[in-house]
Amino acid sequence: MRVSVHLVIIVSTSIEQMDNLSTNRTARLHCLDWLRVIAIAMLIVYHTAMVYVPDWGYHYKNPLSSDWIKSLMLLTSPWRMGLLWLVSGIALAYMCKKQQILSLIIKRSNQILLPLLVGVLFVVPIQLFAQMKQAGDMPLDLWGFMYAFYLNPQQSFINYSSGIWPRFDVNHLWFLRSLWRFSIVIILLTPLLNTKLANRVFGFVSVRISMLVVIVFVPIGLIQWLLEGESVREYYGFTLLFLGFTLGLQLGFWQTLIKHITWICIASVLAMIALQIGFIQIWQSGLNETNSALNFLIEVIYLLNKVLPLLAILGLSYLYLNKPNQVINKLNPYVFPIYILHQSVIIGIAYFASTSGFVFIQKAEYQVWFNIVLSPLICAILLMIIARINVLRVGFGMRLKGNKDPYQYWQYSVIALLLCAPMIYRLL
Repeated sequence: MRVSVHLVIIVSTSIEQMDNLSTNRTARLHCLDWLRVIAIAMLIVYHTAMVYVPDWGYHYKNPLSSDWIKSLMLLTSPWRMGLLWLVSGIALAYMCKKQQILSLIIKRSNQILLPLLVGVLFVVPIQLFAQMKQAGDMPLDLWGFMYAFYLNPQQSFINYSSGIWPRFDVNHLWFLRSLWRFSIVIILLTPLLNTKLANRVFGFVSVRISMLVVIVFVPIGLIQWLLEGESVREYYGFTLLFLGFTLGLQLGFWQTLIKHITWICIASVLAMIALQIGFIQIWQSGLNETNSALNFLIEVIYLLNKVLPLLAILGLSYLYLNKPNQVINKLNPYVFPIYILHQSVIIGIAYFASTSGFVFIQKAEYQVWFNIVLSPLICAILLMIIARINVLRVGFGMRLKGNKDPYQYWQYSVIALLLCAPMIYRLL
């Protein structure tokens, strides 16, 4: 009885939401604001867990003695970055409807690259300090490290990667680097993607669940099986950015998700359960390395987890969260700066906790909770400082006070482009 009532509620809500979407195609998707906040909250928890999870490599480690945390992380790790890519693709589609190609390229470059530059120069180095101290490659204290890093590097950083310039790496900000590159590609393709033929093709695909399954699963599956290393991460991101851009403003896409939301959710839950079982029985036991059939099975299960939860989250968020919310509206401007700050804050706290000698946080089990509580608090304090100063607001990807777009003023655009020009040269 409860199941039937629930289905009636979903169907009636779906019809109402379809009517609302059909009446105003260009209406703002408020669910995207929710998804940005949810995604960054998950990212903070995930990156905190990365410090303490056994075996999985990270910039700074103080792992727990058990593997339970891996199972929790696997609930989101296959699709968490995919959510950011999809949301970014839909947001880019909105931008392309409002501006010309050249002006959009300039504005988008400033919006992404100036915060990336600030992060690489002033935020990421704390991660390198903690990493080098743990590896025994940095005999200096923090202030000595800063002096060497900025003014007198000599041979101190010779064994550490150069993400953009020698010793200046992107670390977790790789997403911004790739987002800029991929956004430029898609913006340049907009004359082709906005043709009547292209819109008919995307519209045709968006209303057929079988076609959606094909265009989502096939490229992501090929990427997973044919590529290795960072290429998997990069092309997975581009695929979802492109799908978000081409499908996110199609009426049929949202209608199709809503129409099939029950089965998408059921399939997602089953895929997550299968991944947990496969992780314990196949990956943890090493059977995937000796049995090709089991290895193929776990790869298929992982692929399902990279796609199905994303579709479920988009559909559910549109059904239940596609409405303005004052709290979410206030939090949304801080998503970008929190993304830039959070990993360095997490690693800085982890380094302090593991080296401070305080009795109550000697064990990694206690440090997990210490970090989960303290990281958001430190981020909030830093955000309050940033929010008070316009220069910092722009540098961390926020609008000016009064919700003014800084790049409506040519002075801001020129200054940002000049500052980012050396980095643009390196990235190209």
